[in-house]
Amino acid sequence: MDLNLFLKRSLALEFFKPYVPKKYKASLTNLVSLVLTPQNELGWVLRNFNNGTILFSKKRFQETELDSLTGCKIIPYESAFMYNNKVFLYKHNRATKDYTIVFLKIVASEIYPEQIFPDEDFHFCLVKDKQNNIINCAWKSHEKFIPIFQEEPNFNSKNVCFEPLQLDDEFIFQGRRWYLCTEKGKCLLAELPL
Repeated sequence: MDLNLFLKRSLALEFFKPYVPKKYKASLTNLVSLVLTPQNELGWVLRNFNNGTILFSKKRFQETELDSLTGCKIIPYESAFMYNNKVFLYKHNRATKDYTIVFLKIVASEIYPEQIFPDEDFHFCLVKDKQNNIINCAWKSHEKFIPIFQEEPNFNSKNVCFEPLQLDDEFIFQGRRWYLCTEKGKCLLAELPL
């Protein structure tokens, strides 16, 4: 999934190098963060000490000045976040020793919705259409839901029913067999052989 954004933190650091005075170049990694703006734009920010402005890289090789970080959510390392109704991870890549933005094709653990909405309790549900066909699965709380198979078409929550499942329940979706289990006390979706 193309976010029209640098997916690696190292690329954002390179992009911002010309904006940083020499005396701050050594601490550049501490000055650049991944953020979501109040308008739900995803980008990298540089806290610029010279003039107090912040540069927001909305598209590759372009920047926009922000007056402040007020209302922006800084995305911490090793955490999940939602952008355009999809779940992503901002995680460390051990092989490259870089931080990258990764699209989750399957939101398999309840850990991710809990990170995004820490005040909500999520449960696993099958999402069924009016003909009782499974069209997706979701992590559902009282107020919110997050589709599990993110590459499936979007659905309107008013036109579907959410059917809760219990641990060890099994189901078949898209010709694959799935079941619910736990790992480290958290609910997890796992695949079984057919």
